[in-house]
Amino acid sequence: MPKPADTLAKLPPRAGGRYIRNMIARLRDTLGLFTELRRGYGDIVRYRILFWEFCIVFDPELIREVVDEQRSSFEKGFIYKRNTVLHGPTIVTGDGQDHKRRRRIIQPFFHREALAGYAETMAQRAVVKREEWRHGRIIDADTEMRDLTLSISLNIFFEDGMQIDVKMARDLVALLTLDFQLALLPGRALIKRALPRYRRLLRRKGPMDEIIVASIRAARAAPAGSRTDLTAFLACAGDEQGGPAFSEDEVLDEVIEMLMASHETTGATLAWAFYFLSRNPAARERMEREVDAVLEGRPATLKDYDRLVYTRAVLDETLRLAAPAYYIGRQAVADCAIGGYAVPAGANVQLCCYFSHRDARHFPQPDRFLPERWTAPQPERPKYAYMPFGAGSRGCVGEAFARMSAVYALAAVAQRWRLEVVSERPPALNTMAGYFFRNGLPVRAHDRSRETRDG
Repeated sequence: MPKPADTLAKLPPRAGGRYIRNMIARLRDTLGLFTELRRGYGDIVRYRILFWEFCIVFDPELIREVVDEQRSSFEKGFIYKRNTVLHGPTIVTGDGQDHKRRRRIIQPFFHREALAGYAETMAQRAVVKREEWRHGRIIDADTEMRDLTLSISLNIFFEDGMQIDVKMARDLVALLTLDFQLALLPGRALIKRALPRYRRLLRRKGPMDEIIVASIRAARAAPAGSRTDLTAFLACAGDEQGGPAFSEDEVLDEVIEMLMASHETTGATLAWAFYFLSRNPAARERMEREVDAVLEGRPATLKDYDRLVYTRAVLDETLRLAAPAYYIGRQAVADCAIGGYAVPAGANVQLCCYFSHRDARHFPQPDRFLPERWTAPQPERPKYAYMPFGAGSRGCVGEAFARMSAVYALAAVAQRWRLEVVSERPPALNTMAGYFFRNGLPVRAHDRSRETRDG
């Protein structure tokens, strides 16, 4: 029989001051709080912030129970739904049949066959970005990689010539991130109205909305098949009755959500990859040798993706050690049992993969950056011991898109540059919404061709 809900491991004492302390810890150092909880209570533990009850799950077998066996008992976490920037549910925040409908409609845009049409853009944008750097200059790899992945998404998600630039999109991402960070605070609506930065970013969103809505209307008026961008794909998608699958506001929201999801995490992953490569010169040199041999100095093409075996392994290993989405949120809609523990309806469940990614039972020498572990046959491990793109039926719909754009970016940069981390100190982290750099990642750009000539 499941244990009663009140016998779950929890943070004692359950007093008001403790709840405030948890909220402060959650805002300042979410991963630190999770580490403390796991160390003190094991694979599943409850904690409380103000009037919200949380249950965090660390064990991959228990995660499997949530996302597979008990998936009908859970929906998307409440924090994702406290967004006040968008008009309503999206593929990220929707639930039940609504989520299935959105996913079914959107998924073809990210199928492997469709990616063939995006490969050239991904590779070209990476080449354009790398040509902006100068030998010996210090750049912020975090900002540069986010700008690169944002540029890729802008070129693939919107019609050529649209007046959306990186600065405009960057402000939108900042607004959505700030909105998420404020979700836990009581009286958040008043805080948003009083916060100058929030009001300023919200005003800047207006012109971008107008541009996208105009593009939606133009796509619906254009001949079928004349555009291949995501905005047109969603605008022209039909439902079973032959009408539009999405309203204008829904297309607007889906495009904005996809823009956020497609570049923020991939950009951070690329920055982490260059961090680990800088700290592991042997791995970097092996990747450079592969890139040089496969590409022979030209931009990558679709056929090169499968040939860049070690480069893809660098990405896999980076995602193991620094998965941006190191936890995902769910909310129980019905009483259920997880690992023999009762999880009551309404409980907010967080599924954390950070520790299973570093578990020696699943990954020998877990603290070492070893891309070669991914070039060999994989040992048997629990299904969700490795889940950098989420899990179950709600796994990231754009995973293949993200992987391809990241591999092409790694290859394009490695063709010309070595990025050396400037500081010997570990980078400061911002782990509230993901595994991100708090203050960027300063690196010094070294031109490989110049080093070859000098050598």
